[in-house]
Amino acid sequence: MMVNTGRPRDSSIDDAILDEAAKMVIENGYGATTIDAVARAAGTTRPAIYRRYASLAQVVAAAMTSRSSLAPADTGTLADDLREFQRQQVHFFSDPLVLRALPGLIEESARNDTLRTRMFDDFLLPRRAAVRAALDRAVARGDITPPSNPENVFDLLIGPLMLRTLLPDLGGVDASLIEVTVAAALDAVGRCEAGAEQP
Repeated sequence: MMVNTGRPRDSSIDDAILDEAAKMVIENGYGATTIDAVARAAGTTRPAIYRRYASLAQVVAAAMTSRSSLAPADTGTLADDLREFQRQQVHFFSDPLVLRALPGLIEESARNDTLRTRMFDDFLLPRRAAVRAALDRAVARGDITPPSNPENVFDLLIGPLMLRTLLPDLGGVDASLIEVTVAAALDAVGRCEAGAEQP
């Protein structure tokens, strides 16, 4: 059996890299943030960062993902499950780092397949799975029939939040979007439960 005799990676450096990258993007913007500046602020080196991440975009994407909490709730109703999901997403999309970083990351992911795949896997897939789980529970309870395309329900929830993050002149990402998006998602599955406001 082979034994890894190399030094274990210092988790404090990992945290410092993400923390300093987040601070710089919030203060200066995504385009003004560099690997060299992050390395200096984190008390490490450019090679140390590149041992962990292939690019600055991956550093910033990891910092953004690390601030994302996803704790699916089983409330007993589809409407409340989706409301809790949206509360968490509104909190995420209104984070200053997400507001400053997401437009640049999406632009860069259009020409960077690795970054696009990483963002999809780290951010979108877990959220799609959470929405699908809520729909599956509703189907099991007999509240709805199985939707033909669960991804459409997810898009109705996340799409408006992403749009306002990318185009802030449309309005901020705030709690006012929760009931509107949940009602749209419930309409898509043919069920508006008691308490859901209509848009």
